Amino acid sequence: MTNRWVDVDGLHNARDLGGVPLKDGGATSFGVVLRGETVVHLTADGIEQLRSLGVRHVLDLREPDERELDGDGLLAGAYQRSDVLHEAVPLARAQVAADPIGRVHDAEPIAARYAAYLDNGGFRLADALARTAWSRSALYVHCAVGKDRTGVVSALLLKLAGADDDAVVQDYLLTEQRLVPVLMRLGSRPAYAHLATPDWPAQQPNEEAMRIFLAHLRSRGGAAHWLLDRGVDSETLRLLVARLAGDAMGARRVG
Repeated sequence: MTNRWVDVDGLHNARDLGGVPLKDGGATSFGVVLRGETVVHLTADGIEQLRSLGVRHVLDLREPDERELDGDGLLAGAYQRSDVLHEAVPLARAQVAADPIGRVHDAEPIAARYAAYLDNGGFRLADALARTAWSRSALYVHCAVGKDRTGVVSALLLKLAGADDDAVVQDYLLTEQRLVPVLMRLGSRPAYAHLATPDWPAQQPNEEAMRIFLAHLRSRGGAAHWLLDRGVDSETLRLLVARLAGDAMGARRVG
């Protein structure tokens, strides 16, 4: 897999979903979806760097209590002016400190939580992702760390594009390389006081959990079925796959 890290001032864990190999050959497109951690530490330079990457749409997966306590940093002004489309789609349905992710070690409960994130996103998540099909903007998807909630949405998109499980897992595991600075910085903020002394083994990306989650998604018909079942029409789905996969073959996958 090619180097997909994106240098943005104020972010440690930002990377492009482009460059992930696809089962039918080729790779996902660069400049369509970026994934990462909370935007609250973005500097003015970092915001301009995101703009230069084409980001005009942010999908925020944090819970209301997270956002209320931690805010949106300098991007708040851009959201208020509608310079950037901001969509908040909480996935945990729990106060951030009560979410068991980051404290459990076994793969099964983590995978079950990942499946719950997807269900909790529901129609709102599907609708937010569908906008990317018709847009020329890049989408920045984030939660707090950029590992679990963001990992679930990224996995859904990569499976939709045609990546196999191994490629999805490799993308998910990349966060391990940037986890320490992200958690150390978050732990000093009021919204994430529970991370001041993190359970480091529990915070690591769990490969087995992601594989169980992917099997669960497949048992429910796969990524395309999930989106179609939540109101995304077939033409929007075809265009979304084409943007993600970056070739005519990708457009035919849903066909």
